[in-house]
Amino acid sequence: IINTPNDLQIEEENNKITTRGGWELGSYLFIGNGLQVVGLQTVPADRAAFLVQLTTVIVPLLSAFAAGNLSAIPLQTWAACIIAFSGVVIMGADDSGGAGDQTGLLPMNTLEFNVSQGDALILLA
Repeated sequence: IINTPNDLQIEEENNKITTRGGWELGSYLFIGNGLQVVGLQTVPADRAAFLVQLTTVIVPLLSAFAAGNLSAIPLQTWAACIIAFSGVVIMGADDSGGAGDQTGLLPMNTLEFNVSQGDALILLA
């Protein structure tokens, strides 16, 4: 294959765009991982894992808003989002009164949702 000077110039421009995009995405990943590591210093790993799974709910919401209507997302996706968010809510429920079920996950008296600094950092990640 014989490359013309124009082909080489186009290829060089594509390489610059790809490199710039790689740096941008790598920076997002670096910042997200850094926030997660700092957040994990104050949050148990199981709770952090469920908080990270909020992306399961956030991504379809952002897609629907970008498309301009909620019906752009299939009904099965919304059902999965509701189930995922329910798991996040259950894991995020803290028992401040001391009385709960045998597993300690579901408090009987009140549901108090505390968001610590570590929770916020993990959510930002």
